[in-house]
Amino acid sequence: MASSAVADSFTTREDAKKQKALQEARAAGTAAPETDEFTGKMINPHNPEFITKAPWYLNQDRPSLRHHQAWNTKSMGTKDWYIRGTKGDVKTKFIKGACENCGATTHTKKDCVERPRAITAKQNGKNLMPDEYITELNLDYDGKRDRWNGFQADDYKQVIEEWERVEAERRRVKAAEMEERAKLKERLKAQKKLLKKKRKQRRRQLRRQAEGRDDDDTDTGDSDTGDSDTDTDTDSDSEASDDEDLGEKLKDFDKSTSTVAAKDDKLRTTTRNLRIREDTAKYLLNLDVNSAYYDPKSRSMRQDPLAHLKDEEKGTAFRGDNFLRQSGDSKQLTELMCFAWDSYKHGEKIHDTAQPTQALKMFEVYKNRATNLKDQQQKELMDKYGGQEHMEAPRELIFSQNENYVEYARDGRVLKGQERALTKSKYEEDVLVGNHSSVWGSWFCTVTGRFGFACCHQTMKNSYCVPIKKGDAEAIEAGEEAEAERPQEAVPALDDGAGVGDLDLTGDSPATASREASKLSEKRTSAFGHVLEEVEELDTTRLSAAVESAKKKQKLERKEARDGKRGLTLDDERNRGYNAVTGEGLNDEISPEEYEAYRLTRQRADDPMAQFM
Repeated sequence: MASSAVADSFTTREDAKKQKALQEARAAGTAAPETDEFTGKMINPHNPEFITKAPWYLNQDRPSLRHHQAWNTKSMGTKDWYIRGTKGDVKTKFIKGACENCGATTHTKKDCVERPRAITAKQNGKNLMPDEYITELNLDYDGKRDRWNGFQADDYKQVIEEWERVEAERRRVKAAEMEERAKLKERLKAQKKLLKKKRKQRRRQLRRQAEGRDDDDTDTGDSDTGDSDTDTDTDSDSEASDDEDLGEKLKDFDKSTSTVAAKDDKLRTTTRNLRIREDTAKYLLNLDVNSAYYDPKSRSMRQDPLAHLKDEEKGTAFRGDNFLRQSGDSKQLTELMCFAWDSYKHGEKIHDTAQPTQALKMFEVYKNRATNLKDQQQKELMDKYGGQEHMEAPRELIFSQNENYVEYARDGRVLKGQERALTKSKYEEDVLVGNHSSVWGSWFCTVTGRFGFACCHQTMKNSYCVPIKKGDAEAIEAGEEAEAERPQEAVPALDDGAGVGDLDLTGDSPATASREASKLSEKRTSAFGHVLEEVEELDTTRLSAAVESAKKKQKLERKEARDGKRGLTLDDERNRGYNAVTGEGLNDEISPEEYEAYRLTRQRADDPMAQFM
């Protein structure tokens, strides 16, 4: 075969010259180029011979470039679809090899989709089914994945016809309801007319009986005319109301709330406007020319147009686009972006825009890791040094702190702000001890200066209650009042080191001391029981004596401190009475002069010249 092919390809010298001249003419454009016999396309005359010439073993005698194509290439796919239905051929006799169940020749009994027959087509040869279309489609990539491939528009007509029938039924039901409603209104209108006519006749009959003429019908025409006018007005009103009732919205067949268009002019339709006309435009919030700038192209106002108002006055008004960018989840988004940038700088393959889920997950892991590390360090410190009981502050301390500004006076009175509410005592209140009917401290003895029970006037807390009679109680109270009204004797002067308030007041009469005590008792409104700062009238003689006494006491204390002695021992402090350190008397108060002397002579810790005194 190879020798015959070689023999056929042999050419003489003259033929080779002619072939070469023709090739040069085709390259020069004077002769027509060769044409591919299989594709019908022109072959480029400038192609070299090893491209245009086919190998000898292909036996390709005609000019073509078909030998450059791959021998195993697949044919182009198609987007056609399978043909539905049957060919419609009529069979009169069972054909050998056909389906034994239905008689079709395109499938076997195993692949038959028809209902199995009791007497098959092979047995009786009747009712033979026609053959189906058998199509072999070589679908391409798009044809396999085209969801509308094989769709027939005629099939959708069934859906349209079904909805048209539903719409027709809806209109019929609606028309029947409207007709039934109109008939009901007509019947109601007729009943109203009949009722009015009966009432009219009844009124006419009663009027005739009152006038004493039963057969006189002279005013019938006038009354009928007036009544007819009334009926006319009533009828017109009822017709108007009927028109309003007819002007209702048509609903869908499934009784949904959405409105639909109605072709009937008597039926009303509503059009909803999605714009809320109560909203104020941004540029109308502040008409000052120097306020926030409004960009009409982007419809944005970055600054706050109401920056001159307080937060309470603004309320929920617009505060600028920058405020919106800094609220909500924008802060978290900014933190995520910064985390992504820092992680990318350290070599992590992360991008908050290309892979937002991965970035968010890594950010959560980073925050949890930092929190866990901090908790672990804190736990190690607690295990090593202890102190877990001090980490949780008591609720009383937490809720006692607030930002309310309160200004106090020197004596503890509230000058500005809300007065602090007194905390509840830590001791039990309203608890009856023993068989007492009153609590401890409900009564105070003015003679002994001790508290007791109001039920039995006992001053010992562990005493047994012995109720006193009413007459005895009155006698005791009278004796106490007399004892309290008795003038007290002057207290002799004590040493200079006895106390700040121990002054020689032998020159003052008891009347003067009582007047001063009453003067202070009238102003006892502060937290300390006195308002010594508000006393303006001071006795200069008593003030100078109080200052000298205070200076002597301070000098004595400094001397005892240098000698290593103390004025009072711990036992002396525990055993001294409640009113041991008082003013002019044992049961008297500190005078304004003594308080002023204390204020003038006391040493302050922040005084830079205190160490040179």
